[in-house]
Amino acid sequence: MRALSIVSLALVLLLISLAAYLRLDHSGIGCTPWPECYGNIGTERDAVALHERLLEDATSARSWATPMHRLVATVLGLLVLSLNVLAFREKRNRSASVALLALTLFLAIIGVVSGGLHSPAVVMGNILGGFGMLALLGGMVFQKRAPHRNASTLTKISAIALLLLGLQIAIGGLTSANFAAAACRTVPDCHGSWLPGSDLLKAMDLSRRHAVADNGIVLGGAERADIQMLHRLSAVATALLIIAAGLLALRFGHDLRIVGAALILLVSFEFFVGILAIVTDLPIGLAVAHNTLAALLLLGLLKLYAESRCSEA
Repeated sequence: MRALSIVSLALVLLLISLAAYLRLDHSGIGCTPWPECYGNIGTERDAVALHERLLEDATSARSWATPMHRLVATVLGLLVLSLNVLAFREKRNRSASVALLALTLFLAIIGVVSGGLHSPAVVMGNILGGFGMLALLGGMVFQKRAPHRNASTLTKISAIALLLLGLQIAIGGLTSANFAAAACRTVPDCHGSWLPGSDLLKAMDLSRRHAVADNGIVLGGAERADIQMLHRLSAVATALLIIAAGLLALRFGHDLRIVGAALILLVSFEFFVGILAIVTDLPIGLAVAHNTLAALLLLGLLKLYAESRCSEA
């Protein structure tokens, strides 16, 4: 069961990167001329036709990424089914396995019936569903059989860091769902502004569908800069807490020191990639790396949380 969990975890990590690549490519990240071409997704009917043409074009990113995404998702679905069979046979990890199966079915359903990038709810469902599967599998792989009853300070800090990182991932999903990647092109301020404005709630409204101009560009307003600034502010808070957890882990045993050092390096690299992506006009490679590093940070914190529960303070 542990072997299946590890393989499934690797596939989910790959799937998150592939999904980010397809989503960002479809949204026009790194297109020319930038940023005028950003968010050119057309009407929902046009988007389907364009997607089919790109699949047939051997030079298109989607011609190889989409079939690979489908293949990985199919294999992962079979592994999740196998995990459920083993979980009930061995009478362990049953709740996590059922939750994995539910998320797998949920992602499959919205992949079939969704309106794609025209619906913020669908974008958020895909992003949070993928990271939810990653968290469940990470918990299954890193779990320890004999944790201490009294949580150490490191355990508490790593748990808070996990919650804050989850919130940061959700805010990042809202940034993507609102096509807000190019809303703030200065660092660290947003064209002179340092705080989100009054349109922030509009960016969080998942019930709407994006309006599209005659030229196929998604329409948007001040809510894009607001969600971008919230993403930046929460990134600072999340990074500081992860670094604090990593530094505290350096005071413990060998295994925790390794995890702590890895977390400090990962969060520093993630922060650097985020800034570099803005100042270099968001090349798609950096944008995908930003998503992948977030997934690795989530796994690192899960590992730290599990190890700290079984280590003496």
